[in-house]
Amino acid sequence: MPSPVTRSELSTSILEHEQFLVVLWLHTDIDPPASQWNTTVASLIELRQARKLAVERIRQLVISDGGAPNAFQRNRLTRDLHDGLPCKLAVVTTVLSNPIKRGIATALSWVNPSVRFYEPSGFLEALEYLDLADELDAIWREYQLLDTRIGPVRALRLIDAGQL
Repeated sequence: MPSPVTRSELSTSILEHEQFLVVLWLHTDIDPPASQWNTTVASLIELRQARKLAVERIRQLVISDGGAPNAFQRNRLTRDLHDGLPCKLAVVTTVLSNPIKRGIATALSWVNPSVRFYEPSGFLEALEYLDLADELDAIWREYQLLDTRIGPVRALRLIDAGQL
């Protein structure tokens, strides 16, 4: 009997920018399992340490259908990747109309005042916030690749429907 295929609930990619290390996250509507999260965060920590990057040189862009790390996972990211410092992070999601998710977003902004949340229609605004508006084409191509690994992610379809 064939073994079941584990579906990935998140996919990430790193883009090189002249000023920043850009981390692109793509989430389905299911929260990432600990194994996927831990593997991803460990590789990001290793990369940051190897390049001796200051937190200010990291930019993160998340596109999500609602899946998000739990409190323990967020704490690990903040503590181990960001050294407990604010890190510029933009989250584009389809669930801001959900009062529970909106409350979580508000609480996250208290912990990291450099996090911003956007509806899919605010994708270009998210790029501007991250100082990455000039990288639209490269970022969009990379998200399309990420989507082939875990998709379809509805938020990407909504961004695309806005016809970047």
